Amino acid sequence: MRIHWKVLGAVVVSAVLALAAAPASAAAAADESYLRLAHLSPDTPRVDVYLTAFGRPDFHQRFNGVGYGDVSEYQTIQPGEYTIAMRPAGADPGTKPVISTTLSAQNGRAYTVAGLGAFAKLALKVLDDEISLPPAGQARMRVVNAAPHAGDLSVERAGTAVVERVAFGDASSYVYVPAGATSLTVSPLDASPTDLPVRLEAGSVYTVLVLEKDGALSAGLRQDARGAAVVPHGAIETGLGGPSRVDTGLALVLLASAVTLGGALLVSTRRRRAG
Repeated sequence: MRIHWKVLGAVVVSAVLALAAAPASAAAAADESYLRLAHLSPDTPRVDVYLTAFGRPDFHQRFNGVGYGDVSEYQTIQPGEYTIAMRPAGADPGTKPVISTTLSAQNGRAYTVAGLGAFAKLALKVLDDEISLPPAGQARMRVVNAAPHAGDLSVERAGTAVVERVAFGDASSYVYVPAGATSLTVSPLDASPTDLPVRLEAGSVYTVLVLEKDGALSAGLRQDARGAAVVPHGAIETGLGGPSRVDTGLALVLLASAVTLGGALLVSTRRRRAG
């Protein structure tokens, strides 16, 4: 019997192709950063948001017509230094920004860059987002106060205070809360509370956004991270190429399979010849 070199070759080729198509592992996510953008200034008109990278003139992104209450999905970016700038919607890109700030993105970290406060004192704040897993059966949450006339905000869960006295334009620290279906009661300093029925998933992280439109208070829940991967979902950074990362464990399995099958074919052939 002849050695099935064509079969062995096909196995090896299949293994190589599978390796090339393999998705990035969770460990590879530590080599990336995550960024989302938010417009949380109630009296600031719509803006165009610009994202540029220091030392990388080829990289730039523009988000058009961003209005109060808008929060983007996370996108994956390379660790490094960035500039985030806001200009009036439709303004020439060469005009002076209304406001700008810098971000030093670190490996495996997530950030929300938000326009916060009243227009007269508008600030772009870099919020550190928590994406690590909370303890079993728990969720983690924080509150961002973007309601100008609400004063300091407090939040209760099932009658128990979980966040207290968050000033307008500020974000609270993250706190642990029991997971499950519940209601969050958002209480302004001098106004009626607002109930937000929610289901907080175990192992997830959330941001509660408190907004004010036409004198009415509203609250919304944004998921910062979820599940064992603790990596927020979002678009891959545009304008950048490069080889795909390969899951090391999968690589070893595929290569071992190819070698094992090749060895079995070789042993079978030798036995045939010896017989």
